[in-house]
Amino acid sequence: HNPPRRRHHALAMALTLATASGALLAQPKLEEVIVTAQKRSESLQETPISLAVFDNSSIQRLGITNIADIRNRVPNLSIVPFGVSPTTLRVYIRGIGTVDSQITQDPPVGIYLDGVYMARNSGLAMDVADIERIEVLRGPQGTLYGRNTTGGAISIVSRRPSDKLEFSQLVTLGDYDQVRSKTTLNVPLGERFAAKLAYEYHERDGWIENSGAGADFHAYDKRAARVDLRWKPADAVTVDYAYDRSESDFTGGYYHLNEVSAGFAGVLQPQPKRVNKATLALPYQTSDEDTEGHAFTVAIDTALGEFTSITAYRELAQNAYQDYSANPTIAIFINDPFTLEQDQWSQEFQLVGSTDNGRFDYVAGLYYFSEKGREDAVDKVAIAALDLPRRIDIENEAWAVYGQATWHPDANSPWAFTLGGRYTRDERDADNHIASPASASFTNFTPSFTAAYQVNDNVSVYGKVVTGYKSGGFNLRQANFSQNFDEETLISYELGWKSELMERRLRFNGAVFYADYDDIQLDILVPGGGPVDTVTENAGKAEILGLEMDLTWAISETLRGSLSYGYLDSDVKKVAGDDASLYKLPNSPKHSYTVSLNWDVMRLALGTVDLGVDYAWRDDTQTGVRELVGIDIDAYGVANAQLSLNGEDWFGKGDYRVALWVKNAFDEAYFSDTFGSFNGIHANRIATYGDPRTYGVDLEYRFY
Repeated sequence: HNPPRRRHHALAMALTLATASGALLAQPKLEEVIVTAQKRSESLQETPISLAVFDNSSIQRLGITNIADIRNRVPNLSIVPFGVSPTTLRVYIRGIGTVDSQITQDPPVGIYLDGVYMARNSGLAMDVADIERIEVLRGPQGTLYGRNTTGGAISIVSRRPSDKLEFSQLVTLGDYDQVRSKTTLNVPLGERFAAKLAYEYHERDGWIENSGAGADFHAYDKRAARVDLRWKPADAVTVDYAYDRSESDFTGGYYHLNEVSAGFAGVLQPQPKRVNKATLALPYQTSDEDTEGHAFTVAIDTALGEFTSITAYRELAQNAYQDYSANPTIAIFINDPFTLEQDQWSQEFQLVGSTDNGRFDYVAGLYYFSEKGREDAVDKVAIAALDLPRRIDIENEAWAVYGQATWHPDANSPWAFTLGGRYTRDERDADNHIASPASASFTNFTPSFTAAYQVNDNVSVYGKVVTGYKSGGFNLRQANFSQNFDEETLISYELGWKSELMERRLRFNGAVFYADYDDIQLDILVPGGGPVDTVTENAGKAEILGLEMDLTWAISETLRGSLSYGYLDSDVKKVAGDDASLYKLPNSPKHSYTVSLNWDVMRLALGTVDLGVDYAWRDDTQTGVRELVGIDIDAYGVANAQLSLNGEDWFGKGDYRVALWVKNAFDEAYFSDTFGSFNGIHANRIATYGDPRTYGVDLEYRFY
């Protein structure tokens, strides 16, 4: 597995040079970006948070259907599919995430769909039928997003019904027999009622052919639907109901046998490079997943501000299969079956407002969350003729009260001071039907303070101290299951800036941060154990130093470039009972960047020809927390491109888009996941790879 070739870095340099070459052309202004990261609609430039935002146009251009599609597009963000299921995601922000995915513990990065927390890693790669915006909030969000967000939060915002008749149809055709169809219809029904329907179908054959029995690897067949209803019984009241459903049939990724251990040396043949055809000793089986949710939101304008109630219920069911044997001769280790069922209910009340004199802005809220779940699995250690079944039942509850207030000393003061806090109580119950049922409760108060200074109309700076908390839980793989691990905490110190320069043609935002990470919950792979044998320990302390910079430049009326860069330096300072120098926060590359260029090439009678290219590079990293053979991932870069024809006012009623696209244009072979399997016996390294080069065409028409 070689590091990125020089041509990849040459592409990044070419994009930068091309960007600079357009500087003598006409100079337009950048459009304002509106976000809701602080529970209110405000400009990105007014929000003292390190934010990466994907708006509707970039979601369309990049072909984003779920959060897994942004995995290589945000510096200091890593998204890694879990071995048993590509729809189960492990999300890391600023080096903070979890190696394992278990129903008995929560992830440290919160995922939200229209303000509703999604508790489980499973199902996070579900397609969302009509996404308007994705916001990536880097750093702990312990005040307003209080469900265990020591690392950060990702907020998915869907498109709501409007008062206009609108229809759109997208069809995508690509290699590996890829077909995608997305249909949306918005219908106003009188002056105070509107409905929106969206349906998406997306299928693709596997890019690794199974030459033996069973389905090909890396295939999927997904369906997603959404119904939105909006009613305005009065000018000051808005009632929204949303129902979403996502179904997926898929096959897992094929694990390559990169390095054979001594126990099978000469018996099994290694696969040091990515293959396009493989087989296993046992027939490979398909998996399936089904998620659905209801959300009922009422917003009322009052004398104190906007009062919002969000009532939500969600269900998740997954049946997954994975074979980690990585060879066609001998079955080694298999998850068969792996089933998960979970349902959750949440209620949140929010009040967002400002005083009449404009001196105070405030947010206050109450939050309740409950979930039940069951995981049934059989770990088949076929090499030893062992079946290790497990069944876990869980019930969790959480309560929280939170508030945040911003004080402006006077109407003309450049200063703004924000104080916030959240009190949370978590109660967790679990039963593995072997040991005694386990129970634990955790409480925490997470304060935050921010001071912002408006240097001039175009430049502001801020400093903040923010705390984060992740509740304790249980490790279902530990022999002493009923022994819980405790909560982990984090204090982050951050200095940031927001600026728009050159008459709003250049936007340059960034942040420098230092985090003190304490009582870290480390999922530690058991040396010599199976691919998923872990124990969880509050292992000690770590320090994280980092930098994020985002630059967008409207070079001319026809040319726009962007560059984002992230730097992470994490240092595990203390591990109880072990050598801390052997530990490293996983999936936290020291350097990462993305660079993109969008160029309106020419204007024709049929429309505008646009070219978009982007390149993302990530430094080397590792997938586990303690030094072990087979967990390192070499640096790599991925390039994408799209050439489109965009026509407006077609027949005076709509517009259309025809786009040719290619992803991973240089066919870079990079690791998606890697680890050792029974080190010394089976494999020093088994690994899945990211998608190879894929290409296709989009055909879209929108009526309005």
